[in-house]
Amino acid sequence: MRIGLDLRFWRSGTGGLGRYSRNLLKELLAIDKENSYTAIITPDDEPEFDLHAPNLTKLVVPITHYSMSEQTKLPKILKQHNFDLVHFTNFNHPILYRRPFVVTIHDLIMHLYPTGKQQKSLIRKFAYRWTIGDCKRAKKIIVPSESTRLDLVGTLHYRPDKIIITPEGSEKMFRVHTEREKIAVKERLGLPKKYLLFVSRWEAYKGLPALLTAHELLVERFPDLGLVICGRPDTQNPQIAELVQQKQATNPNIVTPGFVSDEDLAAIYSAAAIYVHPSLYEGFGIMILEAFASGAPVVTSNTSSLPEVVGDAGLLVDPKNTDELVEAIRRILSDEKLTKELIQKGLARVKQYSWPQMAKETLAVYRDAANR
Repeated sequence: MRIGLDLRFWRSGTGGLGRYSRNLLKELLAIDKENSYTAIITPDDEPEFDLHAPNLTKLVVPITHYSMSEQTKLPKILKQHNFDLVHFTNFNHPILYRRPFVVTIHDLIMHLYPTGKQQKSLIRKFAYRWTIGDCKRAKKIIVPSESTRLDLVGTLHYRPDKIIITPEGSEKMFRVHTEREKIAVKERLGLPKKYLLFVSRWEAYKGLPALLTAHELLVERFPDLGLVICGRPDTQNPQIAELVQQKQATNPNIVTPGFVSDEDLAAIYSAAAIYVHPSLYEGFGIMILEAFASGAPVVTSNTSSLPEVVGDAGLLVDPKNTDELVEAIRRILSDEKLTKELIQKGLARVKQYSWPQMAKETLAVYRDAANR
């Protein structure tokens, strides 16, 4: 087959979507020498695109996500290449493309928790609803979790037989670091000696306001406890950045290192006292696996896909109940035996997930879609 992969989220600055794109192609090339792949990327992605293989071609298109050109120009380019199958690695696909395709839908965040322009613009709301609805035309629909599958079936009335679950994984760089490595990253980035860690977009539904409140309460008992918030402020949600700045003004132990490199991020995870992710909704939660692999105990929410990913390897709380969140964190900080137990369970849990397995299952989806 001649397979086109829409990988326009390739660059590292796109977070989890980029990580999915990079690992998908890398692992497909490792296991499949038979089919030919065309990686469709943007000029912004090209500097970070470093894969080479006899069955790989690179196609650079100046077409950004969620743009008008995605709907008007991209279909023509795809038709010119006459692919047997195209995999759109996020829901935003050109609705005028009529050849066989599969699509990955990571979550229904835009549907359930729209923010910024997505919340205020009627045009954007209509465009989203039209595009997510048109995904039903796909030969197969890939999701990362049973939770997302249930969301698509229950909320948008997708056909269950079309949906395939391919759980994601954690990369090898996320590992338990030595004490020397932990001290080094703390000193270089100016991190507190002991800190809670949050890695995600700065949005309300991610639970960052709740975490800031919980941290403020915990400092009364643990005065030296810091909070490290990785990632960048969301320009469409300035109120969250303002809230972080307000808390920083009264507590210098709240540190925001920004969007850090993967190497630094791996060490930051490993050096954390606890990884805390009180999100209201996640389609999967790669950050949970990364924390497990790095040897960090985890406190997260009992909602959406998170219990599915965590199993019994972390403490689950109601993200809307600050008292529960504070108590779970306090338990780990006060109980060395519990901390060690959670770390060992996390290290075991993450072994159940892998990017190579995800790619193997995705390749099976391609073959099935082609047969249909």
